[in-house]
Amino acid sequence: MTHRFETLELMTYNIRLGIETSLKSVADAILSLGVPDLLALQEIGVDWRMGERLDQPAALCMALALPFHAFAGALTDDEGGRFGVALLSRFPLRSVDVALLPRERDEQRVALRICLDTEPAVWVINTHLSVHEPERIRQAAAVRRLALATTGPVIVMGDFNDASDSEVLNVLRGDPPGGLLAGKMPPNGLVLTDAFDATGLGPPETFSVARPHRRIDYVLSGRGLLPTGAARVAREVTASDHFPLCARVHRVAAPVS
Repeated sequence: MTHRFETLELMTYNIRLGIETSLKSVADAILSLGVPDLLALQEIGVDWRMGERLDQPAALCMALALPFHAFAGALTDDEGGRFGVALLSRFPLRSVDVALLPRERDEQRVALRICLDTEPAVWVINTHLSVHEPERIRQAAAVRRLALATTGPVIVMGDFNDASDSEVLNVLRGDPPGGLLAGKMPPNGLVLTDAFDATGLGPPETFSVARPHRRIDYVLSGRGLLPTGAARVAREVTASDHFPLCARVHRVAAPVS
């Protein structure tokens, strides 16, 4: 069966293991917003020592009626529990791989890369970058290389722990020296568009729920996927210490790159 689409509803959400409220509250919050086609989750666990000790991605899949998911554990506890990132999907997963990101001072971070069984095939990368800036920049470069190694439409989502005008976001988007407005193309021709920059409405800050002051969660897309509709930070949702970011992308003719 070929799974065709014209638009994709997206959400990225750092749920902090449901510790702020409960995993049920996280699920109820997502249901209240409308379950997306693709849900990128950070700070989620499988039998992890903190939060509700169960397979959290599987439990959320069941609660949200999303049939497919993949999980990447960055950390492992003494009892075999894992902590990392997950992607929940309305579409089957054609392939899944996990990359360990460069690490120096902070805890280990990973990037989860998935190819959806859609027509055209869409690549999705979900990650949660370091709190240490030099490390974070190197991790952003590694994630960009993962995106460059794909063919066809690509989406990069997650908690990037940095501002939209930072070097980290410049690296991920592929901004060339002088910027796209200077008429220059990025290396290898891959431009990733920030959904909130393109179509965002309302306050941009995604962190923290207690004192909103930073935008650190993002949805980027490229190679024939452009933001449409209105991206927004769901400030009414307070189940975690982050707000969810909701966005939509649609298919267009992809440039040759």
